[in-house]
Amino acid sequence: MTNTDRSGPDPRGAAPTHVADVSASPAAVGATVALRRTEPQLHRAHGMNRLGRRFLAAMLVVLGVAILMIAIAAQTMFINEHDLELLMWFLIPAVLGAAMVAVLMARPVARDSKRICDAAMRVADGDLSARTGVIRNDELGEAAEMFDMMVDRLDAVENERALMLSSISHDLRTPLAALRAAVEAIRDGVAADPDMYLSGMERQVRALSSLVDDLQLHSRLVSGTIELTRMRIDLTELADEAMETLRPLAESRGVKLLLEARQRVTVVADGSQLARVIRNLLDNAIRHAPEHSVVLVQVDRSGDRAVLRVIDEGTGFPAEFRDRAFEPFTRADPARDTRTGTAGLGLSIARGIVAAHEGTIGVADGPGGVVVIELPA
Repeated sequence: MTNTDRSGPDPRGAAPTHVADVSASPAAVGATVALRRTEPQLHRAHGMNRLGRRFLAAMLVVLGVAILMIAIAAQTMFINEHDLELLMWFLIPAVLGAAMVAVLMARPVARDSKRICDAAMRVADGDLSARTGVIRNDELGEAAEMFDMMVDRLDAVENERALMLSSISHDLRTPLAALRAAVEAIRDGVAADPDMYLSGMERQVRALSSLVDDLQLHSRLVSGTIELTRMRIDLTELADEAMETLRPLAESRGVKLLLEARQRVTVVADGSQLARVIRNLLDNAIRHAPEHSVVLVQVDRSGDRAVLRVIDEGTGFPAEFRDRAFEPFTRADPARDTRTGTAGLGLSIARGIVAAHEGTIGVADGPGGVVVIELPA
């Protein structure tokens, strides 16, 4: 039997000619024209970053390999020149469409990645208000979200640093000014009672020393380098000793200190650090309590927790201040509290020490100001 081809010539003998003709066929010319038509798109894509250009190049390489495989398969299956040329013409729209899709898909990636780079450069130049503005539901969107979150935290740290410097400089100004005035008065011989001036200078030096100690302790708490010497202590006795230490300050303001304990409560803790916490809370309560009022300290046990409450008869913590009462360098009444010689670190230090003891500290509902400490009993 004889096999008659519609095109006439024997495809077996013409196979080499077909391969040569493909490169010069109208389909090849059409493919070249198609690629040239995509050049404006490629030029516009030139503004893309390397990620976008690689994405576009990868798609075009895949298409080129697919076309090559089709051509090889066509020759292997002895498709005649007419059919092969027709197949190549059908591939032209596919090439154009794939190139357009690649450009359209790469542009958003390039745009959003450029936004992230621009925001990073602004942050590097010190602009912590820079944000990417990228909202995507893919990995690039997650990276942009993490970047914005990082800048938010950097902005918070910078604000805290500025607040710290402002608070410290303000709190140093008053005792240093008093010391300078006292030194000048004694040097010029205008101090009527030098001993009284020296006593005042000693008080200011103690205030400065206390401020430096608070700053050092705060830095150790933040860095997690504080060392605790734990032992079994009586929380009731510790509260009583702290009250005796601050009783002169309370009496000078007409404030009465009372201790209420239904039972002995023991905890395993660093006595000196825990005593500092109680003194800080008592000092804060005394300064904010009205004259001729009472500051009450309650020590009790609730299950496996030791509970200590410090209650004063003042106005209590303002509602808008409760959430940040234990943040460093914050004060409910800056105009009054900055005259005490503190840096707004008392409650922050108390929170850090209690947390180091696996305990909790917080503000409770009044009347008055109520601070509650819970520790493992």
